[in-house]
Amino acid sequence: MNSRPTSNPSYTHRIKTGCGWLYVTVCNGNYKEVFFKLGKTGGCPASFLQALAMTFSMAWRAGVSLDSMVKNLQSIGCPNPMWSDGVQVLSCVDGIAYVLKSYCKKEE
Repeated sequence: MNSRPTSNPSYTHRIKTGCGWLYVTVCNGNYKEVFFKLGKTGGCPASFLQALAMTFSMAWRAGVSLDSMVKNLQSIGCPNPMWSDGVQVLSCVDGIAYVLKSYCKKEE
């Protein structure tokens, strides 16, 4: 595994979810990693998103494509769907899938 560099180019997108603002950051330089952060700090949702981002990052560095990870997250819902810029976001996970899918299309 490559050691983490001091700096890494990134793309960050903010999307509204039923849990608040979700920030998705994709770093696609020599070291591939993602970060998911709710606008609110702490709590169970924040720790879940941190663990999910770490898992995504490890899988991406191991050769799993972001596109295949997105396909497994799309349309997962929760009790608090939200509209964000004309897109219905069914859950935080669905919001992550939407942002990563948009990122993948942008990189094509």
